[in-house]
Amino acid sequence: MRPFLKQFKLDRINLRLSHLSFSILYSVITYVVYNAFTLDKIAKWFYVKGEYDYLGLGAYYLVGLSLAIAVFMLVAHKWTIKPFAIFFTILSGMSTYFIVKYDVAIDLSMLENTLNTDPTEVRGLLSFQMIPYIFFLILLPSIGIYFVDIHFKPKGKYLIESLVAFAGSFILALALLYAQFNPIHRAGNMSRKYIVYQLTPVNHMQSIIGLIQYRIQDLFPGKADEPIFVTANATQFDEDLIVVLVVGESARQKNFNLYGYNREKTTPILSNVEDLHALNGIAKYGSTLYALPHILKKQDVSIATISAAAGIQTACYSHFSLYDNCGTVDQIRVSNCKYGDDCYDEDVIPLLKKNLSTYENGQRFIVLHLGGGSHGPNYQKRIPEDYYRFQPLCDDADVINECTENELYNSYDNTILYTDYVLGNIIKELDESNAPYVFIYISDHGESLMEEGRVFHGMPPGIPLPPEQKQVPLLVKSSIPLTILDRDEYPQPHVFDSVLDLLSIETNISDKSDSFLKK
Repeated sequence: MRPFLKQFKLDRINLRLSHLSFSILYSVITYVVYNAFTLDKIAKWFYVKGEYDYLGLGAYYLVGLSLAIAVFMLVAHKWTIKPFAIFFTILSGMSTYFIVKYDVAIDLSMLENTLNTDPTEVRGLLSFQMIPYIFFLILLPSIGIYFVDIHFKPKGKYLIESLVAFAGSFILALALLYAQFNPIHRAGNMSRKYIVYQLTPVNHMQSIIGLIQYRIQDLFPGKADEPIFVTANATQFDEDLIVVLVVGESARQKNFNLYGYNREKTTPILSNVEDLHALNGIAKYGSTLYALPHILKKQDVSIATISAAAGIQTACYSHFSLYDNCGTVDQIRVSNCKYGDDCYDEDVIPLLKKNLSTYENGQRFIVLHLGGGSHGPNYQKRIPEDYYRFQPLCDDADVINECTENELYNSYDNTILYTDYVLGNIIKELDESNAPYVFIYISDHGESLMEEGRVFHGMPPGIPLPPEQKQVPLLVKSSIPLTILDRDEYPQPHVFDSVLDLLSIETNISDKSDSFLKK
């Protein structure tokens, strides 16, 4: 390469920088240049009520820059700093081109698709429009990186500098994220995380990290692979009882008539169910991925695994996914849906009905997952059109700018109305089966509908959920004599202990004192 560079006198370029200066300058310059091309694609999600939230937008870009610096500092060593700088430059240039041209999301699935693309597909993506991107965003920066003379301090000192820069950048990112969590979280939800997938180089950095974790996880046994020995003994074998645990999605107490809501009649069926108890359920996590195991597991052992190990017939039926929280019990997802290709929460009912039709005696435990529920931002997509009762609707993901508060509440209330229908029919099936049963419904978390500027769900680690996300419906109905212990709050993990108590299962990881349901 030297003769080629000498021909154009490029070999005379001599720029000397310390490894710390290079790392920061490289990260800042490339971050600013590449993201300048996609500014409009990210900024639009910070447009609120006729004006841009410059504070939230600025904080978001600074969070991304801080993370980019932190990640690059991890690979900025004597023999790796230039190769990784050029590698990230190539990825960033290509990412920018495809985001600008195709508006794609650069995530883990996109990276895996790229790795599995064949030559024919590659040729189909080639275009003359790529040439300026390759020349100005990849070739020229790579040549510049090649010529920079990067010097390192003695090993101990340069590593300390790297550690300080990494820690400082990471702490700054966390501080900004916490300070401007609401606008960033809102934009992330409304864009369905596109603000992350289109932020270069954060998009491909997190995708590469995810791919590495995915590919090597089998090589290193983690907690999930370690044997956890659980003793599970059913103390009563001759008892007849079916326990049905229904887990909802994004439902909040505030919009159930059962909890005093009077804006609309959202629970007309459940309000007329005799002996239905509405308790103060308490959620801890604003993410389904964390909330489901908080309800269904203890010490990483699924309640379904325990009931099955105790010899009780156990089933898990799901609309969407329970994310392996049924343990050794196979999760059966809805199929042959009532509305054809569009499946909804009510499609778990035929699975329940089939299960009940085979019941004669003994104990059974059934988990039903209503994964459609009341998840935003497009609430109407979670329910059949027959339940678009409250009008007008909010039919745009940008609920802040494109929808009125009335439209937002109408759309959300329709999902509660549909949940009322589904739960009412589950109870009806149980009643008509003539089997002794206990029915329990609890939501994974609630939902914010513009309370103090918050929308949807989720809070940063260490920050408690706001009331509208924390207080979830917990409904109990029983066909057998049942005592419900009176408590101010019923935390989600107590459902785990209550179910085992109902099934007369004793284990070395459950706590009967947390059970609030006593036969």
